[in-house]
Amino acid sequence: MRILHILEPVFLAAMLAFTAGLFIYLYKRNKGKEELRLSRLFVPCVLFWGVLYSLVFIPFSAPDEYAHFASAYKLSSQLMFRETVNDEGQVLVREEDGNLLSQELNLDAYDQVYENFLALDESEEEIGYGHEPMDVSLHAYLPQALGITLGRLLSLGQVLTIYLGRLFNLAFFVLCGWLAVRLAPFGKMAFFGTALLPMTLELVSSLSYDGFAISLGLLCTAYMMYLIYEAPRIGKRELAALGILLALLAPCKMVYIPMALLCFLIPREKFGAKKHFAAAALTVAACMAAGVLLVNFDKLAVYLQGTEGPVEWAGGAEGYSFSRVLADPAGTIGILLNTLFRRLPEYVYGMLGGSLGWLQYETDGVLVLFLLAWTALTVLPARGEAQCLRQCMPAGHRTVSLLACFLVLLATMLVMLMSWTPLGSSVVEGVQGRYFLPVLPLALTALRSRRLVVEQNIDGILLGGYCVVNLLVLQGIVGRM
Repeated sequence: MRILHILEPVFLAAMLAFTAGLFIYLYKRNKGKEELRLSRLFVPCVLFWGVLYSLVFIPFSAPDEYAHFASAYKLSSQLMFRETVNDEGQVLVREEDGNLLSQELNLDAYDQVYENFLALDESEEEIGYGHEPMDVSLHAYLPQALGITLGRLLSLGQVLTIYLGRLFNLAFFVLCGWLAVRLAPFGKMAFFGTALLPMTLELVSSLSYDGFAISLGLLCTAYMMYLIYEAPRIGKRELAALGILLALLAPCKMVYIPMALLCFLIPREKFGAKKHFAAAALTVAACMAAGVLLVNFDKLAVYLQGTEGPVEWAGGAEGYSFSRVLADPAGTIGILLNTLFRRLPEYVYGMLGGSLGWLQYETDGVLVLFLLAWTALTVLPARGEAQCLRQCMPAGHRTVSLLACFLVLLATMLVMLMSWTPLGSSVVEGVQGRYFLPVLPLALTALRSRRLVVEQNIDGILLGGYCVVNLLVLQGIVGRM
């Protein structure tokens, strides 16, 4: 009997038991008229579903996970003060870690992974890894690198070492998401719901550095909202925390820099004096600039001087450059608008988890529509909440927040125009919905309005719905094998 045939009922039983237990808990809380504290449920829910996604989407079945493994392994070697690359520039890995597992989800791949799950490392030498690392800041791989380092120190085999890297990535996301839900003054379910989307769970339970970006995106948004609406004053401690968070997020993916616009919504009186507000703004800006320049100086120079080179996926066709974009603003605006009109539904579909794995595992369309409706419902405050002005953003704050989200979308399209789109294309190529997950909670909380409310709090219903969808998504993936 194939291993997956044994694991399938185990996975299903675990998911049914967890979901049933959650519904019983929610029913008892509702019957007893007890307030539902989402921060208490965040860790067990996201950790459970994250582990299940990691077990179903076995190593290298997530997008570009070969390259993510190479990047995390390189940082791991640096942490261990070992040589990182060979003479050919390839990342040095243990001989066993050089085995290329299948990126397809099939019976043979599951057998290969789970038969060697608990194996120990028996490598006699190090070899060059056959995949190049990602061209991104290595600090975005710190959680994964720590897990891989632990596996190497314990002489664990390739599979378990990879899973430790994945587990550390998931743990980092759970920590940041839990803090975000606790800190967010309102719209907590928008953060929770984003964390439970199938696309989010697949990314944060893999070796992808998108998990790092999503983690910091959620935490930065919640912390800035906390400073705007709840913090009594802004001192050195709060300013230092904000500067560190933005300095870590900005170089990870520069397109998220517009999220810092929320800093200007913090009331000036919280700083004590105008000069303190100016000093704080300069400090935060300096932290972000230092992080970006230290990590991405070469990449910025490439964008400013010209294109990154031929667009390889398009047969080496000539690409767009920064100077070309500036020279033809009307043409650039036309491409961007055409992309928005033609591809925006595709971005939403991908962000929700319509296509998983290497974008080849399609989620049932009914489930995607359900996720869209469910995520839209996280915008609605309960009538009791709506009576409090602090449960929704003022109109000016809503405008700035939505502007920040739009600028992230625009920056993403511009970057992909100059790095992934062949000259003459009518749309920007390479943009994927998962890139916008870090700003999704900000967009949802900005759309929150006191004019459109529900009679009572529906957070428990929303939470249960997300869990049911994830159960059906995972069961659907396994059932196709």
